[in-house]
Amino acid sequence: MKRKIIVANNLLEKKKYGDYTFPIDFDYNTLFAYEYGFLDYHWHYEMTFSIILEGSMEYRVNDKIYEMKKGDGLFINSHTLHTAKGYNNKDCAFLALMFRPNFIFGHEESIIKTKYIDIIENGGQCPAFFLDSNNKTHQKIMSLVLESSNIFYEKKSCYELLVKSNICEMWALFFNEISPSLQDEQHFNSNDILRLSKILNFIHSNYKNKITLDDISESCNISKSECCRFFKKATRQTPFEYLLNYRIKKSIPLLLSDKYNVTEISENVGFSSASYYTEIFKRVMDLSPTKYKKEKLNHN
Repeated sequence: MKRKIIVANNLLEKKKYGDYTFPIDFDYNTLFAYEYGFLDYHWHYEMTFSIILEGSMEYRVNDKIYEMKKGDGLFINSHTLHTAKGYNNKDCAFLALMFRPNFIFGHEESIIKTKYIDIIENGGQCPAFFLDSNNKTHQKIMSLVLESSNIFYEKKSCYELLVKSNICEMWALFFNEISPSLQDEQHFNSNDILRLSKILNFIHSNYKNKITLDDISESCNISKSECCRFFKKATRQTPFEYLLNYRIKKSIPLLLSDKYNVTEISENVGFSSASYYTEIFKRVMDLSPTKYKKEKLNHN
């Protein structure tokens, strides 16, 4: 069964990673294990370190795109919108480390929190940080993540202590690596994230209907020009491009279900005609609906 990223209206992922007693988890996965073959927009309270194990992918975090190949990694801050897809409709395997920051700092008054966590988590200047496979310090950071995942899954004696020891060592390396560049990062604040969430939620709730730029801009009470400027900065797409991509994404389960023909699918996801749906599908997925369906069914 395909995995799905289940989100609330504000795009918060509903899945829990770890629990109150041990707020950390590791996830080995592939993009094709997900329902649409990519990770849709979402955010969570956990910080994330993702490492590419096989293949390559394009990671979008707020308004930046990171092109990642095997051996590269990416830190994604808590409360940060992100999405990811493979290149040329190919699969990509990755490991994701997810943890609440209190896994490192322990309690609210901890000096570790005030000195080494808050500036990164709450400073607003570090939504993400690229870990280069050719950088020795970055390699060490990622090796500690991989080693921690092995300890976590083996669950031998004192594994919790060993995992925490590794993650704290990893964070010290990461903090020293990232802190000099914090002042150079462009600020993408919580109001921007809220505004983007409102636009995305409006599109997700109304994609089956005819949507105009007026409708989208009114959903977050800004002008059409500001809506286009802001959305393009945040996602590298216009609102209309995102809408078309989202309609294609929502069409995929219908296409693979064998219950609908192309005309019915196009109508169900808001396209004016089957020919236009087919044109956009090919533009987005690099394959016609028929070829895409055939490849997916053969792969499964």
